[in-house]
Amino acid sequence: MADEDPITDKVPLDSDGSCFKGRLIGLSVALVGIVILGVAASLAPAEAGLGTHRALGLPPCNWITMMDMPCPTCGMTTAFSNTVRGDWVSGFRAQPLGLVFCVVVAMAIIGGLWTAILGRGPGGLISTVWNRWWTWGLVAFALLAWVWKIVDHRGLI
Repeated sequence: MADEDPITDKVPLDSDGSCFKGRLIGLSVALVGIVILGVAASLAPAEAGLGTHRALGLPPCNWITMMDMPCPTCGMTTAFSNTVRGDWVSGFRAQPLGLVFCVVVAMAIIGGLWTAILGRGPGGLISTVWNRWWTWGLVAFALLAWVWKIVDHRGLI
């Protein structure tokens, strides 16, 4: 165990010495991700760059209705729907953060399946790469994506 590879760290063993819980969690993560991407694939992306969520029976965005300004998540469903079809440009135009989150969900599916099959989580790899700069970068990107959506909504792009 002293030579444990941080990239293929073991899922903590259950009291009986198995890693069943870790495998179950990995499978659950993969299945949730598959459902999310499956729903995104089943929806026709809205041409306007937002509004795809309406096909799920959800109401229109209250921010746009009340203030004529998109909310921070406006266009996420449309971005997912475009990205799963391989139309990354339209996904970015709809909501840049949505494109990134769609890719993260796809990566979570791979990580979940990795854990479910091998009994080893990708946590070591993530912990060697992720740091506070990535966190702050993600926060800054989320704010910039919202600004992008506001500017796009105003017709300035």
